[in-house]
Amino acid sequence: MEQRSFKRRVKVVVLGNAEAGKSTLIKTLIPDSINIEYKGRTIALDFGVIEKNGIRFHIFGTPGQRRFEIVRDVISEGADLFIYVFDPSLGISRYYSEVISLLKEKELKGFFFINLRESGGRDLNVEKELSTLLK
Repeated sequence: MEQRSFKRRVKVVVLGNAEAGKSTLIKTLIPDSINIEYKGRTIALDFGVIEKNGIRFHIFGTPGQRRFEIVRDVISEGADLFIYVFDPSLGISRYYSEVISLLKEKELKGFFFINLRESGGRDLNVEKELSTLLK
């Protein structure tokens, strides 16, 4: 069995509110990722690994429901990077300040991912809402 050496391992945590698309994002990036779920809802975590340019990225998805906050805290411990998934149909500004506080508290760096799935014809005004928040 061939043993690969990696220059670096990076822990990436995917955060977001319930049903924002965290598991779908991870499954898209890593088709053979695992998901611990019950009735279609993540109750523990998603997990997968991507290897690129000598770096092994360990991707952990977290449950979005508030009752699983302790699970998010445990999974987030030691994270190098985050991806925060927003569902704009729920309103970005509703979660923005909470997210920024969390990231500052944990001193995390990363990316925001806005899941622009079908909105049922609803005008989401995502650009306007984001430009207001990011001023």
